[in-house]
Parts: sequence; structure tokens; C-alpha cells
Amino acid sequence: MKKRNLRIVALALSILMLALVSGCGKGPKAADLPTFREISWEGKELTVSLGANRSSGCVWNVEFEDDSIIGYSINRVFHLVDNMQGLAIGYSAIGFEGKSEGTAKIFLTTPCSWDGSGEGLKYVVTATVNADGTIKSAVGEEG
Repeated sequence: MKKRNLRIVALALSILMLALVSGCGKGPKAADLPTFREISWEGKELTVSLGANRSSGCVWNVEFEDDSIIGYSINRVFHLVDNMQGLAIGYSAIGFEGKSEGTAKIFLTTPCSWDGSGEGLKYVVTATVNADGTIKSAVGEEG
């Protein structure tokens, strides 16, 4: 009976380890973070994901062209990708919510470059929203 229980525990641990290892490959790699930009939407929710280096102060701020068309949602998450060298680098997934029909720009900027020594980064997202607040389209470009 003890051998059977030991085998069950060993099998369960093997499955858990496999699940953890396979989950680690999701999202951008640390080397890709300085240029990582991703836009996705579903229903009224638009998410803009951008590489961020909290250690250098390279974090994203947001301004709206017209916040009556699109504004903040409650979703804003920082995903830590690597802190092996004491750096808090990852990506910010910033959520926005469609409000009313129209097209508006979202201006995203950082106060400094990725390494903290130069001019800040700029990214502009142009979002088109339907009358019911659902996101029709969104496209981003470096500012």
C-alpha cells in the first residue's frame, strides 16, 4: 500500500512540474521586452501590453485624446518577467474600456528610455469604438 501511495504522489508531482514548466514559456522573453508592444480586444475591453523596466523608471503613463470615447478600465497589471540581476523588468498590461462611438487616440509615454539614461518612449494607439462601447479596431504605432 505504501508503494502505491508513493507512486501516486510521484506521478502527481511529475504532472505539476510539467504544468509549471510548460506555463513558463508564455509571454515575451526578457530580451524582447524593450520593444514589446501588443494590442488585443474583446467586447468593450481593450488591452495594451508594453515592455517596462521599473528598475530604471521606464514605466508607462497614459493620456487620452477623448476619454468620452475610450477611457481606463479597472485592469492594469505588471507581469514580472525577470529579476535575475536585481532588475524589475516585465510588461504592463493596461486595460481600457470603450464608452461611446468614435475614434480616439491613446498616448502612452515613459519618462525615460529603457535603461533610464535617455529620452522617453512614445506609443500611440488609435482605437475605434462602436455605439454600444465595443471595440471595433485598434492599431498602435511608435510615437
